[in-house]
Amino acid sequence: MTSSARRLLPPALLAVLALAPAAPAGATAAPVAVQEPATAPAAYPAMCDALDLTDEAEIDARALPADDVFAGTVRAVQPTAGDAKRIGYLVAVERPFRGDIEKDKQVLVTIDWPADVDPTVRKARAYLFFTNDRGGRVVADPCTGTALLPGGITPRVTATLRRFLASVEPTAPPSPTPQPVAFDDPGDPLGNPPELGRVLASGGAIALIGVLGLVLVSRLGRRRG
Repeated sequence: MTSSARRLLPPALLAVLALAPAAPAGATAAPVAVQEPATAPAAYPAMCDALDLTDEAEIDARALPADDVFAGTVRAVQPTAGDAKRIGYLVAVERPFRGDIEKDKQVLVTIDWPADVDPTVRKARAYLFFTNDRGGRVVADPCTGTALLPGGITPRVTATLRRFLASVEPTAPPSPTPQPVAFDDPGDPLGNPPELGRVLASGGAIALIGVLGLVLVSRLGRRRG
């Protein structure tokens, strides 16, 4: 700062400048680094409510309409050809709780994500799945079909979920539609009654046979006598 410029400054500001340490020659001011807050991937889309894993009533409410409830780890993620928002998740089942999906099996879970939602299910993470069978596919709802297990599938989490879900009644298989019973209406349920002439003819023949038998017996008796 030149002497002429110093004279234009108030005395108090000159005193502050005199006490400030001078920067070394050639030094430039260091840029101030702005640290952005670290954000973890969301466990649910913004439109959905997160599941409280300690709330038995809430877990039971999600499990009731589901065909299968199980905990597993996502091994692979594969968008469906022709539909970028329909994503298949290959899940290694570790703890089945309801339904017929077995432990230590791999199942392909399909989720149809809305067009304006970023899929939140990630590879190599553990989730609690609530799925339904739809046309040969295992389907999970984008809001209520998954729940992230932040600490993994631990024995404590497994025991808690098993205790919670024990009170949920198994889903009853759909009842078959009753088929109407058709009764045949025979035109003549008792059949045609025999004609009177036939009845009389049959009776006459029987009577004639009886008479002939008597005649034959009487003749044989006379010959012996």
